Amino acid sequence: MKVKYLASVIAFTLTSSLVIVPVSAKVNVFLDGSTLKNDLNGTLSGSVKFAQTHTINAKNNSQQEMPRLTSTRDTLVMLIPTGDSVKSLLLLAKNKTGTLLGSMYMLSPQQLPRADRPSNSPNPDVVDSDKAWSQILPADWVQPGLTLEFVTSGQRSGKLNTIDIGGETQVVLQNIRIGMLTAPGPVDKNPLEKESFKLAKDYYQKIPVSELIVGNYSAITLDQVILSSGKKYTYSSDDTGGVYKGDLRENIGKGIISMGIDNANFGINSSKGEQQWQPGLFHQVAVHQSWGRYSNGVVRHGLSGGNGMATLYDTVGNEFSHELGHGYNMGHYPGGGKWATHNRNSGWGWDSFQNRFIANFFWNKGGNNETQGYVTPPFLGIYQFNNDTMGGGGPSSPLSKYTLHTGYTQKRIQQWLEAKAVIAPHSPSGYLIWNEQQRKMIEPKGVVYRKPDAFGVPVVTLVGYYDPRGELESYIYPALHGSYGYTYKPRPLKTGQCRAEINYANGNTDKFGLDGVRLQAGHMNKFHINVLESKQPKSVRITCPQRDMDAAFTQWKLKKFAVNKFYDWGDKNEQLGSIYYYPSHEFYFSLKSKPFGYFPTTPVDNKFWTYLTDESSLRQDYQNQPLVPGSEYILVKRDIKSATVAPRAAAKIGHLYLPIKIKSDRVVAAWNYPLSKQEFLRRVEATSLEGAVFIDMTDDKYLSLYKLPGRYDVPLKAGSYGVKIILEVIKDPIPPL
Repeated sequence: MKVKYLASVIAFTLTSSLVIVPVSAKVNVFLDGSTLKNDLNGTLSGSVKFAQTHTINAKNNSQQEMPRLTSTRDTLVMLIPTGDSVKSLLLLAKNKTGTLLGSMYMLSPQQLPRADRPSNSPNPDVVDSDKAWSQILPADWVQPGLTLEFVTSGQRSGKLNTIDIGGETQVVLQNIRIGMLTAPGPVDKNPLEKESFKLAKDYYQKIPVSELIVGNYSAITLDQVILSSGKKYTYSSDDTGGVYKGDLRENIGKGIISMGIDNANFGINSSKGEQQWQPGLFHQVAVHQSWGRYSNGVVRHGLSGGNGMATLYDTVGNEFSHELGHGYNMGHYPGGGKWATHNRNSGWGWDSFQNRFIANFFWNKGGNNETQGYVTPPFLGIYQFNNDTMGGGGPSSPLSKYTLHTGYTQKRIQQWLEAKAVIAPHSPSGYLIWNEQQRKMIEPKGVVYRKPDAFGVPVVTLVGYYDPRGELESYIYPALHGSYGYTYKPRPLKTGQCRAEINYANGNTDKFGLDGVRLQAGHMNKFHINVLESKQPKSVRITCPQRDMDAAFTQWKLKKFAVNKFYDWGDKNEQLGSIYYYPSHEFYFSLKSKPFGYFPTTPVDNKFWTYLTDESSLRQDYQNQPLVPGSEYILVKRDIKSATVAPRAAAKIGHLYLPIKIKSDRVVAAWNYPLSKQEFLRRVEATSLEGAVFIDMTDDKYLSLYKLPGRYDVPLKAGSYGVKIILEVIKDPIPPL
């Protein structure tokens, strides 16, 4: 077995699907050499560039409306030396404590990653640079405080000390096909479901994340539909359907299925029936394709995104990139025509898996790009620049199914994601969030985050409607089966709560508390709960302590305030001490002076009114009463059936920086990384977060060949550790196991 090279970096191999032609005799250079500045301190000078999703400068990217580096992500570093010629370059990387992370030789300019020029392009090839030395920094090296030093064979050296590296970011996608009173489309209509790992790797290259997770649900067919209003359909909706309209689209595909999946994964058991609400504790999107039978026939919905969901025709192409862009708080044409159009300074993309640049122009299309009155000339008069996905752009690369954002948009997407927590099993709270002042990930504050009992596991998601008032017909939808989700332990039940009782194959039962009163007038409440698929749930029923929980709540409130009636604004009672309820704002006030001319719309006292409390606080107090055993009123029950077709496997691309908490002198470390047939695992190293030397966890017998995650049991001192992988690329084929 001959080793081609060994480096402290993840190696990359080409896939058979590439359509890159050999470099032609005439090659143009994209990088504008006249703009290069020296970024180094020392005897070696030169301009440093980085690439993750975009090529960026070493400094001042925010001022230039470009993203900065994302933590814990493979990064291409490029150095364009100035002065005397360079024969070789050694790169040394150190962490924030000055500890050497590792060293590697830079690749010569001739080995810089190629662009994505297709084989049918009549136009000349373009390279990003013809003078850049390059190398790939492993993801775990890319942390705030990273410094780089470049050393030539002639012992000239230059240091880059101030690298702007932002926080770790994460996107979780949940993917499902939904048929509402009709069958959903086949899996061929959902490429992301059919080829999850391939397309997740592709989309990962377009967004500034440390980790992208794509979970899949088995397709679902709903033969009966009940809305939160109690309206029931068994054949078709009596509404008129359209791409953006239809009660099935709004209330089922979005309202109960997508919001149900989101909230179940956040550990929220119940919510308002008609409202599409989710707290966005981490960035999660329920990607759904929905088909519904209406009065005008079967309608397919799509072209919509935002608020933790995306309703799509297709899961590739600009529609996917665009609608998920709305979820990052991006509107149409961000910044106007100038910033919604690519140009020479908006950044090329870089595919870290295929190690190829993604051009920001069309290889086979020329002419000016005119967007909202702003004209961008073609590069070299030959190649028309693309647009941002939010501004009329589209996939322009033979290597990608998704659209490259402009740097302007990408910067804002990054800011949006850095303001979101990431869900992380190694965090005591289950979450971490970027702190710009401290330049590190910290425990989030200000919002109650529940730590899941299980992370990233196959789940059964149970959703439906229930009426605590007992007037409308409660309904449990068929169970949803997902390949990747989060489950939570039930909290202690309270007297004022309804509950979802779930029975398992082994005879055990879980009881999850639900809101015990209607949360929205005229509508049932939603429930949404995840349980482990491995526990084999067999049935679920929704119960309340009594039939009309709203009536019990009203009696409790009257008793609490020692009154026999609550007055509305329209009531002309002016008896001092009367308590008024304002439904629009859910406020309670006591009348203290008359005559009064208006009802207050803010929760503060004034000369006429004394503010008492609000409906939400009263509801919480009512439901938090200690549990008193008593009779149960069953609203609805349903058997849980196994999935006819199991959900497709989830795809996880990238990772979060993983500290291992060592409580003894031994540890078992595991890592998940896809290997090609040209790679094998050389070793795994544990690195102290406090800056101690590497501890080598070597598998000398290569027992982990093709078998990641590998497991290594080695002695370690107590402390916190990060894990990194060392891969070798071999010249000769690996013999089969």
